[in-house]
Amino acid sequence: MEIIPFGSQDLDNILNREPQRAEYLPFGAVMLDRNGRIVKYNKAEGLISSRTPEDMIGKDFFNDVAPCAKGKRFHGEFLKFHRTGQLNVMFDYKFAYKGADVGVKIHLKAQPDGQNCWMFVKRT
Repeated sequence: MEIIPFGSQDLDNILNREPQRAEYLPFGAVMLDRNGRIVKYNKAEGLISSRTPEDMIGKDFFNDVAPCAKGKRFHGEFLKFHRTGQLNVMFDYKFAYKGADVGVKIHLKAQPDGQNCWMFVKRT
């Protein structure tokens, strides 16, 4: 199986054709709907965040899971997707996690149909 690198411009199309591959990515992959609800949450993200992927499905990412991400930079980028259905942006971020700041690189990428958005997460 081909290794898909973080930041790959075609990652959303690969996962659209082969959704099961999200489970084998070496970095976190979370699919959000246009309201910020979690649709998919892969095993790697579960390991990064110490959360059970099955328990995350249906939760509001910005209110229930990561309220620290509700600031202008992270949530602001997501709101562009909420309004337009389009997004492809990569940025560095620090999550407040268990009393410490954890540096990550975030890649938000809309799916081709504009209904869901992938959030790829890699610790830095």
